[in-house]
Amino acid sequence: MKASFLDHLEELRKRIIYSGVCVGITSIFGFLFSKKCLDLIINKMYIKTVYFFSPMEAFTAQVKVAIFLGIFIAFPFILYQTWAFIGPGLTMKERKVSFSYLGSGIILFIIGILFGYFILIPYGLKFLLSFSTEYLQPIMNISRILSFIFWCLLGSGFLFQLPLIVFFLIKLGIVSIETMTRHRPEAIIIILVLCAIITPSSDFLTLLLISIPLILLFELSILAARLSMRTKKNKDSQRNSSII
Repeated sequence: MKASFLDHLEELRKRIIYSGVCVGITSIFGFLFSKKCLDLIINKMYIKTVYFFSPMEAFTAQVKVAIFLGIFIAFPFILYQTWAFIGPGLTMKERKVSFSYLGSGIILFIIGILFGYFILIPYGLKFLLSFSTEYLQPIMNISRILSFIFWCLLGSGFLFQLPLIVFFLIKLGIVSIETMTRHRPEAIIIILVLCAIITPSSDFLTLLLISIPLILLFELSILAARLSMRTKKNKDSQRNSSII
């Protein structure tokens, strides 16, 4: 029986509630480590001291860190809920292929977070703060610096899903390898635009820091899809020859 539009909305609402409850529970757990995590975040940056400008701001900063930790811990569950909503509308082949990529999506998300923490944010901030002068010195507000950091981390985490999406589309036959190769310049421009939109800083260095790895991953996804298709053709040909 085909589900109606209202049924789809109800299913979407249910998946969002499940994800929200999971993030809430993991955020409570994350609050236990938020103070230590906040110190680690600040120490990693090229900043000596970060200030808060209202009595509640230090507390809300720890709450923001706890929510970020909650989203990070709950990401595998959120990814599964996304698949559970989309899965029933897929064919059996598409369902098997998409489910097998859940683990890869989690790994790429973690790699993106680590890339943002160890490379994108430190070098991006170092570049931006290099424009200070003797009379122009930064006073860092904890709320704004956390917004910058979280946007960079979550942005790089989600952007690192793009190569997996490309490989998934090629694997399902929705997009051919030849089409992706032919439209490579347009794809690179789209990657640059997405990086500029998602990352909070619009400077050229930050854009290069996150776009170059994504372009390399994009090329690797095409290469992996090409090798996968070639392996499948070889197996099919061997199977046909054995039948004959």
